[in-house]
Amino acid sequence: MPTRFLPILCLLALTVLIAGCPKQIPQPEIDAAEQALLDIESTKDCAPETYQAAKTMMDRARALLKEERYEEAKTALTAARQLAEKARRECDEKKKAEELAAKQVEPEPAAKEIKIEEDTGPDRMVTVYFGFNESSLTDEGRAALNNNAEYLRHHQDQRIQVEGHCDSRGSTEYNLALGERRAMAVRKYLVKLGVNPTRLEIISYGEERPVNPSQNEEAWNQNRRAEFLDLK
Repeated sequence: MPTRFLPILCLLALTVLIAGCPKQIPQPEIDAAEQALLDIESTKDCAPETYQAAKTMMDRARALLKEERYEEAKTALTAARQLAEKARRECDEKKKAEELAAKQVEPEPAAKEIKIEEDTGPDRMVTVYFGFNESSLTDEGRAALNNNAEYLRHHQDQRIQVEGHCDSRGSTEYNLALGERRAMAVRKYLVKLGVNPTRLEIISYGEERPVNPSQNEEAWNQNRRAEFLDLK
């Protein structure tokens, strides 16, 4: 082969090699997720479910990294960090509640003036449900969110976490993304109704927290949902 063709062949080989290399995850991102898991080791007693979910998701990320499935691994790493933060927050809230209960002293019985509020609004926020593989709101979902927006108007001191959930069909990574889209759709609609966006956080649990673990249509309908947690 003439030597003048060798540079061209080398360039072509290098191009094929680069194109075939998977896009790896930066090591600092992996280290950050690993450190987050170490930081919440103490939460296994005060927030056992969330801690276990974070640990499971991190194990999933490690397995995907070994298989060089980097995009799926990145999604799992993000979910693991979110769950780690959630576990830490749950423990902080539980600790504050215990400290407050310890400081409280039962008051002596006394006559109190009874105040009747003319308009207290709805007494609770209600769950929103979704169709199969859907993140768009149904008419029933919008009606539920109208109730929830009214509740928030009457409870201005409350901050809410919108939690997206899925049924067990589909991969873990797909359901995490679908749960996030559902939570975002709910947040967007509440903001449209006048709720301050700074009062709303979102998180996706994918298929990790079913309310009904059965594998049938009724259970799947119950698990495709968005729930609301008071962060006060």
